[in-house]
Amino acid sequence: MIGTTLPLFVAKAPLVVAYGVGVDSTAMLVAMWRRGIRPDAILFADTGGEKPTTYAYIAVINAWLAKIGFPQLTIVRYVPTRAPYDTLEGKCLANDTLPSLAFGMHSCSLVFKVEPQHKFLKSWQPAVDAWATGVKVVKAIGYDNGAQDCRRRAKADKAVAKKAEAGHPDADQYDYWYPLQEWKIDRAGCIALIVGAGLPVPPKSSCWFCPAMKKSEVIELRDTHPILFHRGLAMERNARFGKHGLKTVAGLGRSWSWEELLHVDAAEIEDEAEMLRP
Repeated sequence: MIGTTLPLFVAKAPLVVAYGVGVDSTAMLVAMWRRGIRPDAILFADTGGEKPTTYAYIAVINAWLAKIGFPQLTIVRYVPTRAPYDTLEGKCLANDTLPSLAFGMHSCSLVFKVEPQHKFLKSWQPAVDAWATGVKVVKAIGYDNGAQDCRRRAKADKAVAKKAEAGHPDADQYDYWYPLQEWKIDRAGCIALIVGAGLPVPPKSSCWFCPAMKKSEVIELRDTHPILFHRGLAMERNARFGKHGLKTVAGLGRSWSWEELLHVDAAEIEDEAEMLRP
């Protein structure tokens, strides 16, 4: 084990890991274990539309967590109060739309990831006890030390500051901790940690219909999970011919649609990608 000195705010508060079943958050768990840091809870917010490979990895990580004496994953989900859906896919279909990321927004993450975690913690006794005494819950976020995630962290910090300025009710309930950045662990370091722990490297974590997916990833989905691919086509068509239509984007790919990839060969996409490389 690697010795470490915990920041004071982490050492004296309940420690909750926001786990995405991806490379960075898995490496964060390994890095914590190597440093003798045991989280009090590990939360995975399931949108109901995660990739099949992500769901399969849950059993893998839970077995490893049991082996090292860490808590098992707590899976939380969005629970509607009045809405006729309980998944992100259901929301898109019910509202004739696409995930908010297709339009440059992030409400799907807030509604189906952030809020279900907060709702769980509101009745989780260690959090209840901490908040009753004025102690914040520490949420560990798996942003690595690469340039892209450092930008994401800066953006997240600004959002937290805005919440505090606006007097948002949960602004004083959490301290956000980015251990991979504190320990200077980049993406390559994350993969090395995972492999070194004897774990398979997890797949890229996202919904199977995420607008951030590349064309090659959608083609792979088409070829390996054709039912999911056709559900994505149905979502796209539903939005296109629904009450609002698609006025600013072409489809799930934002500037392109999944419909365009129905009969495209993967080699064509690779040729296109090669032409765009510097």
